[in-house]
Amino acid sequence: MTLQELEREWEEAYGYGTPGERVDRARRWLPYYTCLAKDAESRPFDPDTDPNGFIAALTESGALREGDALLDIGAGFGDWALRFARRCRAVTALELNPSSAELIGKRAAEAGIRNIETVTGAWESFVPETKYDVAFTSMCPAVCTVSEIRRMESMASRACCILTVRKGSYDRHRKAMMSELDLHPRGMVTVAETYGRVLAAMVRTVRTVDREVCRAFDVPVEKVLEQYPIYFSVFGVPEADALAFLKAYLARNAENGVLHDESKLCLSLLIWNPDRS
Repeated sequence: MTLQELEREWEEAYGYGTPGERVDRARRWLPYYTCLAKDAESRPFDPDTDPNGFIAALTESGALREGDALLDIGAGFGDWALRFARRCRAVTALELNPSSAELIGKRAAEAGIRNIETVTGAWESFVPETKYDVAFTSMCPAVCTVSEIRRMESMASRACCILTVRKGSYDRHRKAMMSELDLHPRGMVTVAETYGRVLAAMVRTVRTVDREVCRAFDVPVEKVLEQYPIYFSVFGVPEADALAFLKAYLARNAENGVLHDESKLCLSLLIWNPDRS
């Protein structure tokens, strides 16, 4: 397939829409991520860890170096940005959600990290003041067209990196609930297989580091009832309907006040050098 055909297929599969539509959709997610940020704030965070060895892989490949300035697009709660800040010269964490950006600042202060700058705003309107050595993004739907890949490349002098999921990833109960509610999300995170095909058509040489993470965990019923109505509201489900559904679902699936859940994350880190032509 040609690059143009792949891009059309990409849009048809995910329905990202125009930049304005993407920003509007991202803003609908803000209450949900604000809720998650509150939950994350109560948990300890160690920026010296290297989950699944991805930072080691970036270092060994030469994509990440000690003197680097790095841009993290859609930095979330700073899980990666803060780890990068421990290992390179400077990090800019770009994050739309003010609560998430605030949490990055709190985590940085607690860890004594001073070489990180948090920019609150949308990727679609972000204009950097300087060029970075590395542009990175993790589980972020913003880089969702060929033009956005090229814009990401324009901000990086040496390496671009995307951490995302492969096909086969799931959260057991989230998947079951979405199926029962007949919800088919649009504009979500692009899988690694799609990025790989598009980057190959762009004549980029991509190094891929794959990991598989499976875990079982318990979620208190109270947390399900707090978070999932906000999550479902993004897809147009009224709060009252969401609560009624969740109470019935929990009656069938929860035990002793907890929902026993499991997840499988098939992760891929894609690393390539930006086009310099």
